[in-house]
Amino acid sequence: MFNQKKIGVMKKVLFISMVMAGTLKINRMANAFMMDPTVTLIDAVSQGEKTKIKKEELPEPVQRKLSSDAYKGWAVVNSYKLAGEEYQVELKKGDTTQVLKFDKDGNVK
Repeated sequence: MFNQKKIGVMKKVLFISMVMAGTLKINRMANAFMMDPTVTLIDAVSQGEKTKIKKEELPEPVQRKLSSDAYKGWAVVNSYKLAGEEYQVELKKGDTTQVLKFDKDGNVK
């Protein structure tokens, strides 16, 4: 049905397609990082492992830490529950944005 020449060509086409698909994925992740430097490659890969929550749903120790003098003037933009007992908080002050991770006791990771 298929001769060896056709099979060789099909293998080459399949290989080139896989290389191009991998290149596009890497390019997409690089573009996400270029548009928003607060996005890390780990965030791009593990988007499904965090759940968006309200600021009020953060554990009390995390809320106390965020209301301390160390974070005075910073506004909570987004907050997420991560796998385990960790939380991610996006803070903004003027044009500056930072992303912090906390454990359930309010310690910065």
